Amino acid sequence: MFLNNKRTINKWYIVSFSMIFLGVLVGALYYTYKFTNTADVKNYLDGYVNSLRNGMSLRSVMYSSIKSYSIMFILIFLSSFSKCGPILAFFLLIRKGFVNAFTTSALINVYGLGGIALSLSCIVQIMVLIPLMAIFSAVTVFTSQNKGKFEKRDKIIYIIFSMAIFTIFCGCALLEGILNTTFMKWVAFKVT
Repeated sequence: MFLNNKRTINKWYIVSFSMIFLGVLVGALYYTYKFTNTADVKNYLDGYVNSLRNGMSLRSVMYSSIKSYSIMFILIFLSSFSKCGPILAFFLLIRKGFVNAFTTSALINVYGLGGIALSLSCIVQIMVLIPLMAIFSAVTVFTSQNKGKFEKRDKIIYIIFSMAIFTIFCGCALLEGILNTTFMKWVAFKVT
């Protein structure tokens, strides 16, 4: 079923990626119009940068990332069992784009070039995670729309595909915990 419908899955991939882009656009605009001159954002970011300098626990960052990605994975996976599933999957994609753009906008606004460097510390993880979320959502939406037509083999392929995606999500969480925190800690000393 999956292999015979590449065109439909590609269509859903484009829609999924568009949802992420929509979230990025809304997140950047929301920050720009609502928080540009807010001291609260600067205080929050200063606290975060100071915690990086003071040795933020890699274990707690990894735990938090794995928990966050696991919840996102489970919600997207579960959305495949409902005809309304695409709404949840697309909402999660928009939310992820919004959070990334809002955070990046805040870092750049508060720290300038240092904020760009802090944002770039997540680039490897984002380059893997964002397309992966779009692919997983596209397959999930396709599954949700066609679940009555699936044979046993298709269900097994979907479960294996989902487990592979989950493994990569966990890899992104580990990457975020180890590499990103280490790089961000190095950048944090140079920011202010």
